[in-house]
Amino acid sequence: MLGCAVGKLNLYTACGGINPDRCLPITVDVGTNTQTLIDDPYYTGLKQPRVRGEKYMQFMEEVLIGLHEHFPGVLIQFEDFGNTTAFELLEKYRNRICTFNDDIQGTASVTLAGLLSATRMKGTKLKDELFLFSGAGEAGTGIADLIVEELVAEGMPKDEAKKRCWLGDSKGLFVP
Repeated sequence: MLGCAVGKLNLYTACGGINPDRCLPITVDVGTNTQTLIDDPYYTGLKQPRVRGEKYMQFMEEVLIGLHEHFPGVLIQFEDFGNTTAFELLEKYRNRICTFNDDIQGTASVTLAGLLSATRMKGTKLKDELFLFSGAGEAGTGIADLIVEELVAEGMPKDEAKKRCWLGDSKGLFVP
Protein backbone atom coordinates (compact mmCIF):
# COMPACT_ATOMS: atom_id res chain seq x y z
CA MET A 1 0.00 0.00 0.00
CA LEU A 2 2.94 2.37 0.42
CA GLY A 3 3.25 2.37 -3.37
CA CYS A 4 -0.20 3.98 -3.62
CA ALA A 5 0.79 6.72 -1.16
CA VAL A 6 4.03 7.40 -3.04
CA GLY A 7 2.13 7.48 -6.34
CA LYS A 8 -0.27 10.11 -4.98
CA LEU A 9 2.64 12.21 -3.77
CA ASN A 10 4.20 12.01 -7.24
CA LEU A 11 0.97 13.48 -8.63
CA TYR A 12 1.06 16.28 -6.05
CA THR A 13 4.61 17.09 -7.07
CA ALA A 14 4.17 16.78 -10.84
CA CYS A 15 0.72 18.38 -11.12
CA GLY A 16 0.49 20.57 -8.05
CA GLY A 17 4.05 21.75 -7.67
CA ILE A 18 4.29 20.54 -4.07
CA ASN A 19 7.88 20.02 -2.98
CA PRO A 20 8.35 16.29 -2.29
CA ASP A 21 10.36 17.22 0.81
CA ARG A 22 7.05 18.44 2.28
CA CYS A 23 5.38 15.01 1.90
CA LEU A 24 5.64 11.94 4.09
CA PRO A 25 3.87 8.81 2.85
CA ILE A 26 2.98 6.39 5.61
CA THR A 27 0.98 3.19 5.77
CA VAL A 28 -1.06 2.23 8.81
CA ASP A 29 -1.18 -1.57 8.95
CA VAL A 30 -3.87 -2.96 11.24
CA GLY A 31 -3.82 -6.52 9.93
CA THR A 32 -5.75 -8.44 7.29
CA ASN A 33 -8.81 -10.65 7.22
CA THR A 34 -7.44 -12.60 4.25
CA GLN A 35 -6.19 -15.92 5.59
CA THR A 36 -4.10 -16.67 2.48
CA LEU A 37 -2.09 -13.50 3.17
CA ILE A 38 -1.63 -14.39 6.82
CA ASP A 39 -0.36 -17.83 5.75
CA ASP A 40 1.89 -16.48 2.97
CA PRO A 41 5.55 -16.46 4.11
CA TYR A 42 6.27 -13.57 1.68
CA TYR A 43 3.47 -11.34 2.94
CA THR A 44 5.11 -8.34 4.61
CA GLY A 45 1.99 -6.98 6.31
CA LEU A 46 0.83 -7.57 9.86
CA LYS A 47 -0.13 -11.24 10.06
CA GLN A 48 -3.16 -11.01 12.30
CA PRO A 49 -6.90 -10.40 11.86
CA ARG A 50 -7.67 -6.76 11.11
CA VAL A 51 -8.18 -4.61 14.20
CA ARG A 52 -11.64 -2.99 14.26
CA GLY A 53 -13.99 -1.20 16.61
CA GLU A 54 -12.88 0.77 19.64
CA LYS A 55 -9.36 -0.65 19.60
CA TYR A 56 -8.94 0.54 16.00
CA MET A 57 -10.29 4.01 16.78
CA GLN A 58 -7.98 4.34 19.82
CA PHE A 59 -4.99 3.34 17.68
CA MET A 60 -5.93 5.85 14.97
CA GLU A 61 -6.36 8.55 17.64
CA GLU A 62 -2.80 7.88 18.81
CA VAL A 63 -1.42 7.97 15.24
CA LEU A 64 -3.32 11.09 14.14
CA ILE A 65 -2.73 13.11 17.31
CA GLY A 66 0.94 12.10 17.23
CA LEU A 67 1.31 13.30 13.65
CA HIS A 68 -0.58 16.51 14.45
CA GLU A 69 1.62 17.25 17.48
CA HIS A 70 4.89 16.38 15.73
CA PHE A 71 4.00 18.26 12.51
CA PRO A 72 1.77 21.22 13.50
CA GLY A 73 -0.50 22.27 10.63
CA VAL A 74 -0.09 18.92 8.87
CA LEU A 75 -2.65 17.85 6.27
CA ILE A 76 -3.41 14.16 6.71
CA GLN A 77 -4.82 12.48 3.63
CA PHE A 78 -6.70 9.24 4.13
CA GLU A 79 -6.28 7.00 1.08
CA ASP A 80 -8.11 3.71 0.56
CA PHE A 81 -9.68 3.62 4.01
CA GLY A 82 -12.74 1.37 3.90
CA ASN A 83 -16.14 2.94 4.23
CA THR A 84 -16.52 1.16 7.57
CA THR A 85 -14.19 3.79 9.06
CA ALA A 86 -13.57 6.51 6.45
CA PHE A 87 -16.65 8.62 7.17
CA GLU A 88 -16.29 8.20 10.93
CA LEU A 89 -12.65 9.36 10.87
CA LEU A 90 -13.47 12.41 8.74
CA GLU A 91 -16.31 13.40 11.04
CA LYS A 92 -14.36 12.78 14.25
CA TYR A 93 -11.36 14.90 13.22
CA ARG A 94 -13.18 17.50 11.08
CA ASN A 95 -12.72 20.32 13.62
CA ARG A 96 -9.51 19.08 15.24
CA ILE A 97 -7.02 18.16 12.53
CA CYS A 98 -6.76 19.08 8.86
CA THR A 99 -7.82 15.83 7.17
CA PHE A 100 -8.83 14.91 3.66
CA ASN A 101 -10.16 11.67 2.15
CA ASP A 102 -9.37 11.50 -1.54
CA ASP A 103 -11.88 8.73 -2.25
CA ILE A 104 -14.73 10.68 -0.64
CA GLN A 105 -13.87 14.37 -0.98
CA GLY A 106 -11.44 14.45 -3.92
CA THR A 107 -13.61 12.37 -6.22
CA ALA A 108 -16.70 14.30 -5.13
CA SER A 109 -15.21 17.74 -5.80
CA VAL A 110 -13.94 16.80 -9.26
CA THR A 111 -17.28 15.18 -10.14
CA LEU A 112 -19.30 18.16 -8.92
CA ALA A 113 -17.10 20.50 -10.96
CA GLY A 114 -17.77 18.37 -14.02
CA LEU A 115 -21.53 18.33 -13.36
CA LEU A 116 -21.65 22.10 -12.90
CA SER A 117 -19.75 22.57 -16.17
CA ALA A 118 -22.05 20.13 -17.96
CA THR A 119 -25.21 21.85 -16.76
CA ARG A 120 -23.79 25.23 -17.76
CA MET A 121 -23.06 23.86 -21.26
CA LYS A 122 -26.58 22.37 -21.47
CA GLY A 123 -28.19 25.56 -20.24
CA THR A 124 -29.78 23.78 -17.28
CA LYS A 125 -29.33 23.88 -13.52
CA LEU A 126 -28.13 21.20 -11.12
CA LYS A 127 -31.57 21.26 -9.49
CA ASP A 128 -33.07 20.08 -12.80
CA GLU A 129 -31.07 16.85 -12.75
CA LEU A 130 -31.63 13.47 -11.11
CA PHE A 131 -28.54 11.48 -10.10
CA LEU A 132 -28.29 7.69 -10.05
CA PHE A 133 -25.13 6.15 -8.63
CA SER A 134 -23.98 2.65 -9.46
CA GLY A 135 -22.23 1.93 -6.20
CA ALA A 136 -22.76 3.21 -2.68
CA GLY A 137 -19.21 3.08 -1.39
CA GLU A 138 -17.00 5.95 -0.35
CA ALA A 139 -16.83 7.67 -3.75
CA GLY A 140 -20.53 7.38 -4.64
CA THR A 141 -21.69 8.42 -1.20
CA GLY A 142 -19.21 11.30 -1.09
CA ILE A 143 -20.37 12.57 -4.49
CA ALA A 144 -24.04 12.33 -3.48
CA ASP A 145 -23.34 14.17 -0.21
CA LEU A 146 -21.54 17.00 -2.03
CA ILE A 147 -24.29 17.32 -4.64
CA VAL A 148 -26.81 17.62 -1.81
CA GLU A 149 -24.63 20.30 -0.15
CA GLU A 150 -24.45 22.23 -3.44
CA LEU A 151 -28.22 22.01 -4.01
CA VAL A 152 -28.83 23.25 -0.46
CA ALA A 153 -26.36 26.12 -1.02
CA GLU A 154 -28.36 27.03 -4.13
CA GLY A 155 -31.52 27.25 -2.01
CA MET A 156 -33.11 23.80 -2.22
CA PRO A 157 -34.39 22.29 1.05
CA LYS A 158 -32.16 19.42 2.21
CA ASP A 159 -34.94 16.80 2.12
CA GLU A 160 -35.72 17.72 -1.49
CA ALA A 161 -32.02 17.75 -2.40
CA LYS A 162 -31.58 14.23 -1.02
CA LYS A 163 -34.42 13.05 -3.27
CA ARG A 164 -32.34 14.08 -6.31
CA CYS A 165 -29.66 11.46 -5.49
CA TRP A 166 -30.30 7.73 -5.74
CA LEU A 167 -27.66 5.14 -4.88
CA GLY A 168 -27.64 1.48 -5.75
CA ASP A 169 -25.27 -1.40 -5.22
CA SER A 170 -25.29 -5.19 -5.58
CA LYS A 171 -27.97 -5.42 -2.90
CA GLY A 172 -30.36 -3.02 -4.65
CA LEU A 173 -31.48 0.60 -4.60
CA PHE A 174 -31.16 2.83 -1.54
CA VAL A 175 -34.19 5.08 -1.35
CA PRO A 176 -33.46 8.62 -0.09
